[in-house]
Amino acid sequence: MTQKFKASTLLLLFLLPLFGHAQIKLEKRSILEGKVELMVPDYFKPMSSYGIIQKYPNANQQPNLVLTDDKGDVNIVVALTPQPVRPEQMADYKAFMIQNLKRSHPNAQWGDNGVKTINGKKVGYFKMTNSAVDQKVFVFYFFTDLDGKALLFTFNCPLALLPKWKDTADQVMASLKVK
Repeated sequence: MTQKFKASTLLLLFLLPLFGHAQIKLEKRSILEGKVELMVPDYFKPMSSYGIIQKYPNANQQPNLVLTDDKGDVNIVVALTPQPVRPEQMADYKAFMIQNLKRSHPNAQWGDNGVKTINGKKVGYFKMTNSAVDQKVFVFYFFTDLDGKALLFTFNCPLALLPKWKDTADQVMASLKVK
């Protein structure tokens, strides 16, 4: 083998894993009567009303919108709640949500959390891994205020798919614009 052939073969072997993590194409979506913009995977579709009722049977906890992939494995959930919240309360609201989820999901594993300013809005966030019926699930909550109410987003996917989706989840949050 020539030195040039060895070098190009070695380079190809290093690059092959990168091809499996191709960039997911995002597109801008306007939601909640045009009050919110978010970049989401271009092939995500709104979950049907029937699907939302099946997944969220408690009428008081049904989200406004669920965007999902073809299999329903990866979801972006949007819920405008009646809970009043102001921008300066994002850190307290985040702590409140984490505290409640720790009680209801004591075996969850907790990741990064904080409050950021994104496109001029205070946005709280936290990440966790939790057990679902048949698998572990990565859940990324982020939230802000809209018209004085808590606007919640949840990005979730099976933990096995997280390497493909981790950067995209962060990009979705970073694209948030509230008008």
